[in-house]
Amino acid sequence: MLGIVIGVWAVITLVAIGEGASHDAQEAIKALGANNVIIRSVKPLSDKLQLQGRMQWETIYGLKNSDAGRILKTVPGVKRVLPILSQRKNVVHGKRNVDCQLIGTYPHYPGFTQSRIVAGQFLNEMEEARKENSCVLTLELAEKLFAGQNPLLENVIVRGVESSQVFRVKGILQERVDTEKLPQLADATGRTISANVYIPLSTFKALYGIKNIDLSVGSISVERVELTEIRVEFGSVEEVIPALPLLRDCLDKSRKGEMDYEIVVPIKELNTLKAQKARDTRMLLYIACISLLVGGIGIMNIMLATVTERTQEIGIRRALGATQTDITVQFMVEALMLCLIGGTIGVVGGWGFAAFRHNILHITTIVTEWSVVIAFGLSVVVGLFFGIWPAIKAAALDPIEALRHN
Repeated sequence: MLGIVIGVWAVITLVAIGEGASHDAQEAIKALGANNVIIRSVKPLSDKLQLQGRMQWETIYGLKNSDAGRILKTVPGVKRVLPILSQRKNVVHGKRNVDCQLIGTYPHYPGFTQSRIVAGQFLNEMEEARKENSCVLTLELAEKLFAGQNPLLENVIVRGVESSQVFRVKGILQERVDTEKLPQLADATGRTISANVYIPLSTFKALYGIKNIDLSVGSISVERVELTEIRVEFGSVEEVIPALPLLRDCLDKSRKGEMDYEIVVPIKELNTLKAQKARDTRMLLYIACISLLVGGIGIMNIMLATVTERTQEIGIRRALGATQTDITVQFMVEALMLCLIGGTIGVVGGWGFAAFRHNILHITTIVTEWSVVIAFGLSVVVGLFFGIWPAIKAAALDPIEALRHN
């Protein structure tokens, strides 16, 4: 019975853990928007030029403002586009300083990324038009810079290689998905959303331009990128996949065969993830079913031993008028009861463990009805299947020989 308990417990628990992990991953991808397409600038290896007489390298690549305008005008089904320009900086408040990513973007950024305004407001059209020094911080960054203080209307200093600029905090934003976990090309720029400073795109270009300087030992790396990223929103999910070739054609028109961008499609990642989830669930189910099989073999062995121990009892029952069918049913019911009791304990244990993991440890764990039905149903089948041989063997005993058995 212990083998059945462990087997049923394993089926329910492993499937619940797999479902929870898959749910988290799917929600993360859905948060990007299933009807969105993300286009990122990627540095091509062949686009590095050495400037004369100095150890300085300059790279010109990536998306341009004209690409965003062309996509909006020429690709059918596009509702709006979101240009993004970002650079690595250092943000300072008082004695605290944190490495961050400075992001220039448009006011509709939260709607595109399913982000949530925790406090204050996000950037607006007037600030974009006036190129004002307003900024919005991510929640994690605000907690690091303003521990125990209200950051709204406070000033922060964003320091780069060439200059330092003062920005006034007008809002706190909480992102919903970590873009680092999305597939990228090997040479794509690493990104994090735990420490972002958002400013108007016009302000970004006016203060910093499109030149990003990276100082390293003995050399200076200069990158000129007009836009780090363009997000494209379509009217419906069905329009995304057919529009991908049109997007590539639109981008390739202004390029001479140079691949300096990558396209990430959340809906494709979502479909791939669902297929992977189905494969993983089947694998977990197979592993757990092995435990049930082992438990069933254990029950069969115990019942066979029971037949030997109870031979005299079987002879007495047969002498008093019990038929072979009665003996068969008796041993089948005993094997089945072992499995039913073990299956019930396993279901309660598996469900309880999943609830503890979900509610106490706060790790997403989802118990599905089908996993409970399959686990309990398999325990019944195992009981019937592995109880048949001992039952038949018991029923086949000769009554006279059974009565003589000591």
